[in-house]
Amino acid sequence: MRGMFRTRSVVAAAVLATAAVSVGFAQGRGGTAPQATPQRILVQVTQVKPEMAAAFENLIKTELVPAAKKSGQPFRWTYTNGPVGGPGFSYTAVTPVADFTIFDQPNGPAARRAMGETAWSAYQAKLRPMIVSTESSLLTLRQDLSLPGAGMPPALALVTAYQIAPGKGDEFTRSMTTDYLPNYRKAGVKSFAVYAVSYGDVPQGRVVTVRGISKYADLDGLGLLRQAGLSAEAANQINLRRAALATGASNVVQRFIPEMSFGAIPRAAPSR
Repeated sequence: MRGMFRTRSVVAAAVLATAAVSVGFAQGRGGTAPQATPQRILVQVTQVKPEMAAAFENLIKTELVPAAKKSGQPFRWTYTNGPVGGPGFSYTAVTPVADFTIFDQPNGPAARRAMGETAWSAYQAKLRPMIVSTESSLLTLRQDLSLPGAGMPPALALVTAYQIAPGKGDEFTRSMTTDYLPNYRKAGVKSFAVYAVSYGDVPQGRVVTVRGISKYADLDGLGLLRQAGLSAEAANQINLRRAALATGASNVVQRFIPEMSFGAIPRAAPSR
């Protein structure tokens, strides 16, 4: 979960705080939408030439991150594919989108304005030879299907992308809210988010779930439904019901890179 949804490029930004969402699926029980401002993220996936990976990481750390901070950007989180799924030398950067007016700003990204034209041109000249490809998607958090965390990036993000079958969006929502979320809470899950694509070269009906974990060993042992106390048969029936709603699914684990990142999710303002 082309772009960020080809497994390698799914969101590496788990638990992006509370927000409303409404992209392609019923919003909560009965299809009613939470009255809050949607919280969106821009996800940029960059495939880097292997021999340039170290130089790319250093360039982002020493030039782009300071400029983004200077511009007042609340956060920028960078993840890379770990040993579980996805090609190497792929970097996923996640930044907030308060509203669409940020794309109307003159002179492009805020980091460009913070650097100034001369420094920005020099930065781009260094960056271009390092890159194989880059793609972007705009995502919106489905608050009704998420368990928001504390606003800090997890060390590892377990990302699952589902292609929901046409006409099955309401059933997916019901399954998440009745089968999964209550049991995830019982299992002690704190960091779990569901995203829908707003803009991007991906099929309609794509859903991405992101669970933050602290170490790979967290993936060992019983699944979350069993940890919640369900029997093997009950857990299997729930998983079969969800499998019947999706035409495909994929999993990857992505690793957070602190040196290429900064900031935390600001508290959402209360709706009016």
